[in-house]
Amino acid sequence: MASLDSLVVSAYIGLIFLIAWKVSGGRFKSANSSEEQYLASRSLSFTESICSIIATEVSALTFLGIPAFAFNKDFSFVQIYIGAILGRLIVALIFLPKIYGKGLTIYEVMAQGSSGGGRRMVGTFYSFSKIFSVGVRLFSGSILVAEFMGVNVYVGLALTTAMTFFYTLIGGLKAVVRTDVLQMGIFITGGIVAHFMIPSIAQMSWGEMISMASAANKTDIFNFSQPMSVIAGLLGGILFDMSTHGVDQDFVQRMTGNQSLKKAQYAIFFSSFISISVGLLFLSVGALLWSFYQSHPMPADVPNADHLFAHFIVTYFPTGLKGLMVAGVLAATMSTLDSTINALCATLYNDILPNRTKRSMGYYFVVDNIFITLCLFGVAYLSSKYDGLLLLGLKIQSWTAGALLGIFITRVLLNKFFKFEFSVASVVGAYACGLSAVWINTSVLQGNWNWNTYFGTAAAMVFLILYSRINKRL
Repeated sequence: MASLDSLVVSAYIGLIFLIAWKVSGGRFKSANSSEEQYLASRSLSFTESICSIIATEVSALTFLGIPAFAFNKDFSFVQIYIGAILGRLIVALIFLPKIYGKGLTIYEVMAQGSSGGGRRMVGTFYSFSKIFSVGVRLFSGSILVAEFMGVNVYVGLALTTAMTFFYTLIGGLKAVVRTDVLQMGIFITGGIVAHFMIPSIAQMSWGEMISMASAANKTDIFNFSQPMSVIAGLLGGILFDMSTHGVDQDFVQRMTGNQSLKKAQYAIFFSSFISISVGLLFLSVGALLWSFYQSHPMPADVPNADHLFAHFIVTYFPTGLKGLMVAGVLAATMSTLDSTINALCATLYNDILPNRTKRSMGYYFVVDNIFITLCLFGVAYLSSKYDGLLLLGLKIQSWTAGALLGIFITRVLLNKFFKFEFSVASVVGAYACGLSAVWINTSVLQGNWNWNTYFGTAAAMVFLILYSRINKRL
């Protein structure tokens, strides 16, 4: 590693820990309450919420996987972001008023008025799904770290995980959100820098390279010769975003931890437009890379397009900027990982194991943090065996997201019409039906994976409606 690159990366890491340390009051301490630890005592500002939402959804899959998507295909991935505008508007206007200030987690809100069995079960299903989907993102972020340091990718994975683990311990959600603001700025800066550096290295203008990619249909967002694909992308984005940003504790806590309901509503809605901008920024990096490799040989030691941008950075970027790009990938990875750890700790503490023996909350936070971090590391290791990391990470979540959304809609939004006991049986049945419907879509109908959330949501809701009618008659 060049000394200047090392200095840039070290400065970033040091700044992250400094921010977390400052938020904690200058000393390692446990929070005084679970609300302080997991909801930042409802003190988040509009800016903190919106930046943290973006930083959480933009993982290393965005930094490395989205350029790979454009390199292999086109800009059609933006369809999901466009559909998300309506999805987040629904979350802001309908979901948030039902959950803001009603509980520590959204799963506690779902379970109000029922025994703890269903709450524990839905928290468990959510946690398994989250660990698998984020584990993929964690591995993708370790690719560039390993390339930069000249070490095995698993060493890079261990270092990234360890750093995130330690600073997440320091200051709870407030520290996570404050560092997310910095991390958002760093990875967006890295994307912008790539737009200047790739044309400079190729000795072509930015316009020439984008025009070359456009002539090959690499910049197409919509392909109207395949209308069903366009419809699937747009509609898939609506419901998929409702399931991620509306009922995923990881995102929900950024809104329920806000100073007011109105600020939280503005934050989630306007974040959709920033998401589109960030998506286009990194898809364009993929288009530039495609144009570059039309006149340069593809590197023989790169296994697939997921590794291409990382290889390009390490091979071609000058000292200093190379360190900035590594810091950008670290920022994208750590901002996703830290929020996931905090959300899963909240779910484990509040929903899955709420009646543990009495100890300080700080003790459980450390124990839960270690357990969840090890689980994420294990999944990240296993995900190294697969190609197409971007779609893999999204598809894993799409299998269970619909069932969770269906449970929330039936239990919280339609509770006046369909009353049922939030029990282990009702939750397991909803998930079983949701997963079966997704299997039918993907394996029997050979349908687009964007429809998974629709199939899962519909099947879970049908089951719970029938379940409520049967219970009513009994």
